Amino acid sequence: MPSQTVRNDLNDMLDQAETLLSKGRLQEAVNIANHALRNYRRDPRVWSLFSKINLAQRNYDNAVENARKVIELAPGNIQSYLLLARVYISAGKNSQSIAQIEKAASFDPEQASLNDVIGTLYSLCDETDKALIYSRRAVDKEPDNTFYRTNLALIQRMTGDMGGAEANFNQVIKSDPHNYQTYYARADLKTWSEENNHIAQMKDLLLSGVTNWRGEVSLRFAIAKECEDIGSYAEQFRFIKSACDLQRRHTRYDVSDDIGAIDRIIEVYTKGTLAKMDPGYVSAEPIFVLGLPRTGTSLVDRIIGNHSKVYSAGELNNFSSVLVKAIQEKSGSAKMKMTEMIDRSVETDAAELGKNYIESTRPKTGHTPHFIDKLPLNYLYCGIIHAALPNAKIVVLERDPLDACFAIYKTMFIGIYPFSYDLEELGRYYLAYRRLVNHWREVLGGALYCVAYEDIVENTEAEVRKLLEYCDLEWESQCIEFYKNPAPATTASAVQVRQPIYQSSVGKWKHYREELGALINIFEQNGITNGDR
Repeated sequence: MPSQTVRNDLNDMLDQAETLLSKGRLQEAVNIANHALRNYRRDPRVWSLFSKINLAQRNYDNAVENARKVIELAPGNIQSYLLLARVYISAGKNSQSIAQIEKAASFDPEQASLNDVIGTLYSLCDETDKALIYSRRAVDKEPDNTFYRTNLALIQRMTGDMGGAEANFNQVIKSDPHNYQTYYARADLKTWSEENNHIAQMKDLLLSGVTNWRGEVSLRFAIAKECEDIGSYAEQFRFIKSACDLQRRHTRYDVSDDIGAIDRIIEVYTKGTLAKMDPGYVSAEPIFVLGLPRTGTSLVDRIIGNHSKVYSAGELNNFSSVLVKAIQEKSGSAKMKMTEMIDRSVETDAAELGKNYIESTRPKTGHTPHFIDKLPLNYLYCGIIHAALPNAKIVVLERDPLDACFAIYKTMFIGIYPFSYDLEELGRYYLAYRRLVNHWREVLGGALYCVAYEDIVENTEAEVRKLLEYCDLEWESQCIEFYKNPAPATTASAVQVRQPIYQSSVGKWKHYREELGALINIFEQNGITNGDR
């Protein structure tokens, strides 16, 4: 009986700590974890809790160490390997994660929940063929579980099986009409028509009352998407604005902080500063494709990635992670303001930074002469990227400012790009971004290759030839047939990159001249006229 009491006490502590962790009350969770550790050091669940706390702290090294401790104490527990796999994914080490997922899969679990987790983790590592196997197993075992079926549909969308994804999304909505996020996922699968759309269904659901604000945001974005498809532009904009306004009211964000960071980067990364840094790591492997979201980065990634000597590694957080780690190791673990991080970034060992970045991408990369890192936000790091990897290629996408900003505004991003939900903030951020890119042009010169989205869609072959020449790649005709590439696509452009190049997105902002008036005024006041890039 006493041992049962002890066990219940530990259960209570673990449950309380997990609840606090989910609410962001980190220090309180740490206090409970420390108390549990003093009494139950040999219980793997305590170390699992510490690993989750480390993840919340972004202390990935400790998170890995504690997750390994869980495996040491519970080597026959599938959850131990799944925990370590999650940790590695969070740390940007997908290859190490795959090894742990495979160990978990070797248990051949019967539970639908475990198969779903394995499938989801495989998909996060771009192992979509394996992800489909385990996700389908989860659905086969529990066909009425809408969560598992939604995950299967999302993986099908990644692989280009839009028909399968649509069928599963429809089934989810039929079973659970209040699964609001699914409406947006379904709306984004294809172009709907006057005869075939779900606008009336979704409006009725909205009128019936949506108590979950996040669900309402998803539903309003979904209605807007299908309104655009049928050419109902004024109504589309009304739903976009209402969705963005609702999201903005629930987002703690000050665009001035981001603008201040960008201006500090411009101040710090001068030609003189870069010239004083030690020589970087000699490697011509990386091709960085970057720019604001929705400006054509996915398109260029697919074009270059279809070359026989190039592997598309996806949107990697590796460079910023390696940079932050280098700064912390040099400066100590004390928390620093963003501006202080920027100041100290130029003190890092450039060659070591470049080497560590390349190694951090292994073994996902290295089997082709070149790989693409397509993280859009790398535009913040162009200076330090060039210093650390002087032979790397850096491709910056440009697009008409109003087309670019409207494309960002109408996209439902989750957890990123908080500047995208208010047109004035979006305009201010765009101006800062433009200053930064112009600064990189001046500082880096020919090391930076800027290409306009409009030029690619209007004169595809000529622009692709120039792009490949800059990347030191020979011409291969399959590069302009990128839409035939079966590789998984995980970005907001997952549907578009499976289609041949089209020009319908050029000048789309003109449907919304009146609605975009505030944005147009911001640009005109700053000397940006229509068509400027």
